[in-house]
Amino acid sequence: MNAFTELADVGSVLDHNVVKVVVAARGDALMFSRQPIPYPKGDRPKYLRQLGLYGFTGPALQRFRQLQQGPLERAEGVEMLRFIEHGHAVQMIPVLDDGVAVDTPDDLARAANLLAQQAGGLITGGR
Repeated sequence: MNAFTELADVGSVLDHNVVKVVVAARGDALMFSRQPIPYPKGDRPKYLRQLGLYGFTGPALQRFRQLQQGPLERAEGVEMLRFIEHGHAVQMIPVLDDGVAVDTPDDLARAANLLAQQAGGLITGGR
């Protein structure tokens, strides 16, 4: 199981640090990529961000450990592709997300600034 949310920011759609996912009608992941997917040939598609918030059963985690990385996982650097490449379903769960992803040193600095701002608001009573 893996969480996802809708991407509204064009910058995030283009950011290779943000993993995009295409989800089937029944809720399983069809593909993950660091590139914008699906490609906008016609109407503007809805872009979805994989949050990397995983839920594994014990047997699924053991299965994941036994599977070899495939060419897609090696190319994209997205570990959930390992299940897809070996024919296993990855159930996707939609969530509302207003959090900050921390994937790079710049993201860490941005998250620290946001946390400091929120802590300052709590200390001053939100004024």
